[in-house]
Amino acid sequence: IELKSGILNIFLRTGIVFTQVDLWLGLSYCDGKWNEVTVSKEGSVISATMNELREQALEPRVQQLKVNSPVYVGGIPPEIQSFYRELGLEQGFGGCMKDVKFTRGAVVNLASVSSSAVRVNLDGCLSTDSAVNCRGNDSILVYRGKERSVYESALQPFTEYLYRVVALNEGGSVSSVWTHARTREPVPQNVPTPSRVHSINGYSIEVTWDKPAGVIGVIEKYILKAYEADGPTVPITSAELADAGMLTGVLTGLHPFTNYAVTLTACTLAGCTESSHALNISTPQEAPEDVQSPTAISFPTFLLMSWSPPKTPNGVIIQYTLYMNGIPIYSGNRTKYVVK
Repeated sequence: IELKSGILNIFLRTGIVFTQVDLWLGLSYCDGKWNEVTVSKEGSVISATMNELREQALEPRVQQLKVNSPVYVGGIPPEIQSFYRELGLEQGFGGCMKDVKFTRGAVVNLASVSSSAVRVNLDGCLSTDSAVNCRGNDSILVYRGKERSVYESALQPFTEYLYRVVALNEGGSVSSVWTHARTREPVPQNVPTPSRVHSINGYSIEVTWDKPAGVIGVIEKYILKAYEADGPTVPITSAELADAGMLTGVLTGLHPFTNYAVTLTACTLAGCTESSHALNISTPQEAPEDVQSPTAISFPTFLLMSWSPPKTPNGVIIQYTLYMNGIPIYSGNRTKYVVK
C-alpha cells in the first residue's frame, strides 16, 4: 500500500499473479484531518477506499490470501527490500496513524504489539493546528531560472515540505510529480532541571526528569552530569542514555559525603542543550578507605603511637580503634596513644 503524488496504490502479489489498484485522490487528504483507508480482498475483487472515494480491480486468478509473515507498517527493513524491487519502496511513511484493524480483529495498539520500531514516535500525533497544508494551489514560487539546484531559507525546523519542478520551453511547460523533503530538527530548547534525585548509595544516584516540552524533532539521547557544588565547571561524572523513552537514569562514579549539582542534557541530531539550572544532592557517608597504619616513637618503657586520618574518609570519622597483637587497646577520636 503506497500513497504517492495523490494516488493510493495497492500492489498484491500472490504466487505469480500481480494485481494493482490505483485510487486517485489528488491532494484532498492534505488538510490536517484524519483519513480512513480500507483495503479489502473478497474473492477476486481487490478494492481500496479512502473516505468517500473507492476503486477496485479483479484478480486474474483467484487465490486465497494467507498472511503468515510479519506485517510491516511505514516501510520495509533494508535486509528484505531486494525481494520486493518491483514495488519501488522509495521512502517510508511520513505522517500519523491510528486505529489499525484487521479482519475480524480488534483495533491494534501499535505501541504494544510492534516487535521493533525505527525512528517512530508512538506517543501520538501532532495537533491539527500544526498540520502542514499541502494543497496544490497553496504552493509558492521558490526559484525561477536555469540553475538545477537552489537553496531555500526561512523554513520551519523539522517540517515536511512538498516541491515540484516546472520545465518550460517554447513548446510549453510540464510539471514533475510532487516530492517531499523534511528540514532537520533544531537544537533542543528549554531543557528542564531534573525533577528528583535519589541516592542509591554513596557512589551512585537515581535521577528522574520530565520530557522536555516544545522540543521540535526526535530526541536521540539524554545525558546526566554531576558537578561538585563548589568545584570546577567540569563534570565529575556523566552518563549517556540512548533510550530516549526512559525518563529515569542512574549516575555512578560519585564520591560519598559530597555535595553535587545534577543537570540534564537533551540531544537531537542537530546538537545538545543542557538544563540552565541544577538539582543539588548530598551523597551519604560510606566506610573509610585507605586507612593509614600507625607509626611508633620508642622510649625505654613505652611507645608513643600516632596515625594520620584515612586518605579517603568518605565522611566524618567519629572513632579510631588501635589494636596490639589482635587485641583492641584504645578507642576514641584522638590520633595519638601512649602504650605503657
